[in-house]
Amino acid sequence: MMTGQQDNPFLKQAYKLDSQQATKELYRDWAESYDNTMASHDYRTPARCAEALLRHLPDRTAPIFDIGCGTGISGMALAGAGFATIDGSDISEEMVDKARNLAGVYRNLSVVSLENPFSFDNSYAAITAMGVIAEKHAPPEAISQLLDKLSAGGLLVFSLNNHTLENPAYMAACTAAAQTGKAEILEQEMGPHIVRLGMTSRIMVLKKL
Repeated sequence: MMTGQQDNPFLKQAYKLDSQQATKELYRDWAESYDNTMASHDYRTPARCAEALLRHLPDRTAPIFDIGCGTGISGMALAGAGFATIDGSDISEEMVDKARNLAGVYRNLSVVSLENPFSFDNSYAAITAMGVIAEKHAPPEAISQLLDKLSAGGLLVFSLNNHTLENPAYMAACTAAAQTGKAEILEQEMGPHIVRLGMTSRIMVLKKL
């Protein structure tokens, strides 16, 4: 029998975090059971992000950076879509250790600090942030910061869950990027996020101009 949010202390806590340090501690403790939790709750966002990226980046050898890669669920979705050159990072060493055990998914993996989570250069054709830009996780400003890590033509693919969308600042950041000529919004599609919790997410695809 599938369990709901109220039966999983980690999943329940994930939507009540009050600091970045608390976020780091949560994922440290959750690393061992994270994959099972998300599978049992029918987590759809990574596959939807990978499919969205594929619609706009047909070159499956192009280098991709997977922000907040966690245990590698996002990387597996990218690899499942055929992408072959994937690097990733996360603030949780325990999560990254899990991702390192995935054969043939990631080229490079790194643990980053809370103070400098976007430590990579602008050599990537795309950046993905699946389930990362969210209330209690990463602020709206992260959207602009990630666009700064792309060269012209680069793609940023990320999700905004339904709780996060209640804060208008997140979509305002996307609109501002388009209005100022920093990026073009190629796609924004609502769909299932964590099905067993009845959650949805909007998948955004932005192209750096």
